[in-house]
Amino acid sequence: MAKGFLAGVVSGGFVSAIGVALVSPMLPPVEMATAPVAPVEVPAPVTDPVADEIQTADPVPETEGAPKVDATEEAAGPNDSAQSEQPSDGDAAPMTDTGDGTGNRETSQPEQPAAPDGSEVAPDAPEPEVTTDQQSGLGTSVAPLENQASDVTTNRLPSIGGTDPAPETEEPVADEGATRPEAQAPLTDLSTSPLAIERNSVPASDTEGRPLMAVVLKDMGPERTQLEGLENLPFPVSVILDVNAPDLEDAMAFYRGAGAELVMQADLPSGATPTDAEVNLQVQQAKLNMGVAVYMAPDSGFQTNAPLSRQIAEILVVSGHGLITQPEGLNTGHKNALKTGVPSGLVFRDLDGDGQDNKVIRRFLDNAAFKADQEEGVILMGRAVPQTLTALVEWSVGNRISSVAMVPVSAVLLGGS
Repeated sequence: MAKGFLAGVVSGGFVSAIGVALVSPMLPPVEMATAPVAPVEVPAPVTDPVADEIQTADPVPETEGAPKVDATEEAAGPNDSAQSEQPSDGDAAPMTDTGDGTGNRETSQPEQPAAPDGSEVAPDAPEPEVTTDQQSGLGTSVAPLENQASDVTTNRLPSIGGTDPAPETEEPVADEGATRPEAQAPLTDLSTSPLAIERNSVPASDTEGRPLMAVVLKDMGPERTQLEGLENLPFPVSVILDVNAPDLEDAMAFYRGAGAELVMQADLPSGATPTDAEVNLQVQQAKLNMGVAVYMAPDSGFQTNAPLSRQIAEILVVSGHGLITQPEGLNTGHKNALKTGVPSGLVFRDLDGDGQDNKVIRRFLDNAAFKADQEEGVILMGRAVPQTLTALVEWSVGNRISSVAMVPVSAVLLGGS
């Protein structure tokens, strides 16, 4: 019986060896966890990849049915390694021996270092290094823009609800090459002009393109002391002075103090000839030179005597005076003066020659303002008396004055010459 038991054991061992030899090729190889391989930056394709040898603690003997590991698969990138390590749904997990003869399939996990207190610590995954070949496509991280431009102030927009201080205001720096506006040039000094109409004129304000209108008042002698507020008139006036007036010096000082422009009335004998005009005007030359123009009265014969008017015109053109006359007949003297080159003007209307009241004077002024828009300039004549000054002030507060530019008479003469 002992002999039969021994024979059974030998035959059983033989059969077990044969079974192990037959089953071993069918079993999958036991895979060992490999250490994580850091990604390798490959600037150029590797022509001769070298497979890393994977060493295990207990090498598994090679069997005839065991699959061979290709070296090129081990040299694949981290993505390929990760995909190869994750088993698919159809692949079975490797079996491990539990000691009771039954095989349990479980996935091998790499060993993780433990913290000093015994807790598990997640391994620090190496941050991939982005190269110039990989900085493209969606999802590529871009370095934040910083203050890369010099001398440029950023973050000027205020934040909602914030308490950020107001941005500093940069003071403008003057450009040394920029052209600075020059100061307004002073008015031209005409005090040394050889022309009396320029030398003795009163500067006129800006006309703004409006038609010109001037008022000339005749001096009434000692009555000028009754004039009040002549210097406060809202517009300039001109005054006619007789060269033979006994108080001519006082009269000139009075009107000049009020800012008025002076016109000198020449004195000629009745029925004067051209020779008489030459002699008399030569004697009166010093007084005539105090005014901007010469006034020829109707009784002088200037408008009707052609030879006389031509002689006077030649004298005035040399001295640089203007000429003012009243219309009479064909206005021959006025026409001769214009031909000679003398700045000449005719009186459009006498405001108070017949003792007109304020209402009539204001109506005359309205008619003259309407006429000024059709002519090159309008000259009105009046008397330097309180009533006429009152009428001028009353008219100046009306609407018609805004349609014209009230100027000294020299401006009208120069504009109409």
